[in-house]
Amino acid sequence: MSRASMRARSLPTNPHRILVAKAHELSRKGIKVYDYTAGQPGLPPSREALEYFMDMIKRDPFKHFRYMPTQGLQELRDAIAQDLKKYGGIDVSPSQILVTAGGAEALYLSALSLLNEGDSVLLLDPSYSVYWDLAKILGLRIETCVQSFETGFNPDPECIKEKLGARAKAIIFASPDNPSSRIISEEAAKTIVEVARERKAWVIYDVAYKHIIFEGEHVWIERYDPSLENTIVCGSFSKDLAIPGGRLGYIYGPRDIVPELVKLKGVLGIVAPVPMQWLAYYYLAMGFKEKYLAEVLPVYRKRREAAYEGFKQLVPEARLHKPTAGMYLFPDMTTYISKMELSDVELALKLAESKGVVMLPGSIFGEAGKNHLRITFVTMKENELLEGFKLLREFLEENKAL
Repeated sequence: MSRASMRARSLPTNPHRILVAKAHELSRKGIKVYDYTAGQPGLPPSREALEYFMDMIKRDPFKHFRYMPTQGLQELRDAIAQDLKKYGGIDVSPSQILVTAGGAEALYLSALSLLNEGDSVLLLDPSYSVYWDLAKILGLRIETCVQSFETGFNPDPECIKEKLGARAKAIIFASPDNPSSRIISEEAAKTIVEVARERKAWVIYDVAYKHIIFEGEHVWIERYDPSLENTIVCGSFSKDLAIPGGRLGYIYGPRDIVPELVKLKGVLGIVAPVPMQWLAYYYLAMGFKEKYLAEVLPVYRKRREAAYEGFKQLVPEARLHKPTAGMYLFPDMTTYISKMELSDVELALKLAESKGVVMLPGSIFGEAGKNHLRITFVTMKENELLEGFKLLREFLEENKAL
């Protein structure tokens, strides 16, 4: 019997991590791998920003590596506040901002600060796999509202009204979404904020992909709750600044909650990575972020077009929305999976082993994600995206599913 805690043992190993490890294992064996698992940018960070950052480190290395207050670099929090004003017209005081070690830590700190063990949290199904694990490790009960292909992966406002506040103390959701890449509808967003206000529930809003948008606009729900009375926003620099390994994110929320967030951050991590805080500050203050987004978004748009059109052609019976934002295709593979009599996890593992094509099974994002695949389209050039899809088609043909 394991000597680990009940808390640790209660959390099963996520197939997401198994498949990421499988991709690396196959690659080390010299096998050509088409890895569609990574939820990260497909282009390196801004060279101009990095050169400026390294020059500043050389000038004053001590400043860039020493401890700083747990809440984060004042210059960076000022820059985040200005950035929110610039892009969203949002007024947030730097005193309401906490810098975190990535967006995942921002979500953890938010849930830990607002919810007690045994409380219920509302999740949209499917949604980011970390949400489900987070709820489990914190001892939260889970309520769900389904997001289906038919609704463009938007939740039913009536379900929000039924469950938020009445059954669940908080809702955690993302827009643009992971895994479906949808942008939340204005109707759903307004309903969430209005119901939370009326019933004194919490909204934890994950905006990691807010700048990765191809059609439409990011939904700034803070506009419906400008005082942030019931809203906490969790952001990340992993996508827009392309520094996922730098582990840097941020939270902004109500004035009375931020000190509690800072207190917990001090216990759990002391301070977010200091060099990365300076890098993010230079990105925002020196205009590198805007230039970088202008360079990479057209590339990601081309890759999206190639991925969507290629997948539709090569895997024609899959149901698939063209993503308006984010980094993922999320096809419904039910027709093929039913013919093979496999689960989506089994399909993903067999596909990786036999073809070196690694995709994530949709069921890790919730019951409603069952029989889907999450496919990252930003991390490969167009020809590589299509080569992997051709191998997927071969796999389906060999298994008499196509």
